[in-house]
Amino acid sequence: MRPVTNGFLLNMAEVSASLIGLFLVGVFFYVESGFRRIHRGRSAFEPYLRAGTRITLIVFAFPLGLSLTLVALEPAWSTLLFAILSLLLLAANVDTVRRIGEANRVTRSAGLLINEVVTTVLSLTLIVLPWILGGLHPSREDLTWAILLAFAAGFLSICATVLSAFDVARSEASPDGDET
Repeated sequence: MRPVTNGFLLNMAEVSASLIGLFLVGVFFYVESGFRRIHRGRSAFEPYLRAGTRITLIVFAFPLGLSLTLVALEPAWSTLLFAILSLLLLAANVDTVRRIGEANRVTRSAGLLINEVVTTVLSLTLIVLPWILGGLHPSREDLTWAILLAFAAGFLSICATVLSAFDVARSEASPDGDET
């Protein structure tokens, strides 16, 4: 990997902050309008959406937090932040994996299940790759891989959340969607 400049890291932080804001607006809009329409399966899908929102925010905390700490603080602080975010991401990922079965029954979406598998693999990769590349003291280039993979995982999570809204609406409109 080429040397990572402060300008690149600050741009990554800016984009991350913007995506977090847009994601929160989208979630609030969806929760406000979408959950009023959901009757069947709301109790199964809502916890998954909550868990998915949590994991997406944690994933976007990687590029935001790491980019800023790599520019402004000593490398040890970035490594500590990375370790803390990694633990949070693992815990959040376990929660979403536990909830995907029920949510998938409600949405009947293969995309939601595929997204869960792909983002779980991306999450595990972004957690272990910097440690593999840099050992106990990953460099800024090693941590940049986590930043880039976090963007990919966050983008896929947003796509799955948005597309699942259409799947829920479609399943509610189906003839057998009248079940409660």
